[in-house]
Amino acid sequence: MVRESAKPPVRGKTSPYGFFVKMCYEEHKKKYPNENVQVTEISKKCSEKWKTMTDDEKRRFFELAQKDAERYQAEVAAYGGEDALRKRKRAKKDPNAPKRALSAFFFFSHDRRPEVQQGHPEWKVGQVAQELGRFWKALSDEERAVYERKALEDKERYAEEMRDYKATGKLPPSRMKAAAAASTGGAAVAVAMAGASMEHHGEHEDIDDDEEDDEGDE
Repeated sequence: MVRESAKPPVRGKTSPYGFFVKMCYEEHKKKYPNENVQVTEISKKCSEKWKTMTDDEKRRFFELAQKDAERYQAEVAAYGGEDALRKRKRAKKDPNAPKRALSAFFFFSHDRRPEVQQGHPEWKVGQVAQELGRFWKALSDEERAVYERKALEDKERYAEEMRDYKATGKLPPSRMKAAAAASTGGAAVAVAMAGASMEHHGEHEDIDDDEEDDEGDE
């Protein structure tokens, strides 16, 4: 059976600091609409600003977090309670399900990530992901076509494996081995991109972080 979507049934709570960071990003975008957001730089400024704020200045963010906590509790209750959420989170994935197709950028990142990490071993995952994004934008059409072709081939692979999976509930052994080999690099890149996303969204928490099969989605 094809497993249900890994999207969390209940969006997690956001902390007071998380709301503050979100406000920082929104204000930056309004002030500089044509400028690319430098995640690490803005995150650092947000952290420094938060440390100097008074309790009165922080109060509205704590109020937002309180309202969000109430929203969370209401959604949890509607879903069936904490036990129902924990049960869903513990649900095992079907090991026979095909790995999702990777994007052109993921294939590119898998090739270039070691080079970036070697040149900047002190960088965090968010910084590495930013640098990979800059390299990707600088590629020529010819260079980018190499990775787009790989993505297309992987998309066709996924479609074919999904047809087999839906028909039989499992993949032939030969295809299972090929799928595992094809997705090895994608999972590592997904970790880096997830790190950049987490850094971008501050301290937002999700109930269900069980999404390793979604590493190919953009």
